[in-house]
Amino acid sequence: MSDHPDARLVRLLGGWESADGPLPQRLHDALATLIDEGDLATGDRLPAERGLAAALLVSRGTVTEAYRMLQEGGRVSSRRGSGSVVTSQLRRGTASSGLFSTFASRRDEPVDLSSGAPGGLDLVVGAARRALAAPAFAQLVAGDGYDLRGLAGLRAGLGRYYDERGIPTSPDELLVTNGSQQAMKLLADTLVARDDYVLVEDPTYRGSLEVLRARNARIVPVPLERDGPDVEAMERLVRRLRPRLVYLLPLAHNPTGYVISEEKATRLARLFDETGTLLVEDGSPADLVFAERVPRSVGAHLTGSDWIAIGSISKLFWGGLRVGWIRARSPALLEALARAKAADDLGGALVSQVVAQECLTLLPEARELRRHALRRGLRTATEALAELAPEWTWQEPEGGAGLWVELPGTDAARFAQHSKRHGITIVAGPVFSAVSGFPHHIRLPFLREPDQLLPALEQLTGLWRSTRDRNGSSRA
Repeated sequence: MSDHPDARLVRLLGGWESADGPLPQRLHDALATLIDEGDLATGDRLPAERGLAAALLVSRGTVTEAYRMLQEGGRVSSRRGSGSVVTSQLRRGTASSGLFSTFASRRDEPVDLSSGAPGGLDLVVGAARRALAAPAFAQLVAGDGYDLRGLAGLRAGLGRYYDERGIPTSPDELLVTNGSQQAMKLLADTLVARDDYVLVEDPTYRGSLEVLRARNARIVPVPLERDGPDVEAMERLVRRLRPRLVYLLPLAHNPTGYVISEEKATRLARLFDETGTLLVEDGSPADLVFAERVPRSVGAHLTGSDWIAIGSISKLFWGGLRVGWIRARSPALLEALARAKAADDLGGALVSQVVAQECLTLLPEARELRRHALRRGLRTATEALAELAPEWTWQEPEGGAGLWVELPGTDAARFAQHSKRHGITIVAGPVFSAVSGFPHHIRLPFLREPDQLLPALEQLTGLWRSTRDRNGSSRA
């Protein structure tokens, strides 16, 4: 690692100061965990004390003492001219990029802007009551409760969900998962081997980056434009690298909120058809588009190639149900995925699936409720930011629950650390990038009630402005 700590280490250390004990002990414990889990490998050089202290907004003495304790524990050695170098891994684990550190370290912060996941709809309460009071649920409980593929009724409902979007789908082409995150993990574990090329948008969903990095894939970023991926760049990379798969979120993209244009969807589909490239299309946020009708996906434009869809009811109904799915046409692939899922959890929770099946009967109402709340939240956020921080810029989203905001001249990772010290949790742009790009961006969720959202934005922008003014520049 270089003398100047990069955004990855700051992410890996996310939440370290929330532990108990003196600051040097907390920092030591966080770094020791990273070493023991294999996130910092033997031979990695830790940042210079001064640089890490500046990045974490602590005194240099705090870092010096933490490094001293690491040396005494045999995890780090000090070499003349090389600084502090990791020398011991007591327990190797699966290396992680720390993308989910904001979830792991979330506590009862006064202002939590770290998650773009919306709260559940009231519709879910009524759906749960009806589903669990129905005779069919009592009959289900009489069984052993294990179903690897997912309830037949739920899969039939999901088939109709795709049929309505112009993608004919039978229940046999669906595997129910514990949320879209498990869906992506099952696909990565089944399809991706070490050093396989995988193309992703830059930026993209941080959870998928996490599972692809855990597979030691070669993740190659494709730049985004206002209406989708740069098609020319995608074509060059596909033809040159022959990737194992391409992962896209073309509808209500996370984190930018773009919706792919019909022209780009058609061009990408033509490219994938010509080259036989496997498309994995994540439609988890697709029901959060602002338009009255969900546009056609890239996969719907394919004419000859197989493709795989991921979905979830978390964004539209409620994440607490943990119901997602994989849609694939290959029986052999679905069988392999089901076997992998069996080894992971022996099947999902049927109570959640019964409720999810009832929720699917309420799609029009749920979409209208979400559209109304999203439009109101977007209007509230953009009007407030135009007044509170006119220097901040963003592309107007066409869907999703967050703004992809650029803070001019601001080191977003450092600002996120600084904000957390003041009780405000945010997620910095590099978390969403395969190459730690977008150092001046943050993702700001806006699907909040105005009386919650406005004070949060006032505190965040006020902190940014005071930090900028104190430093005599816009650097935070």
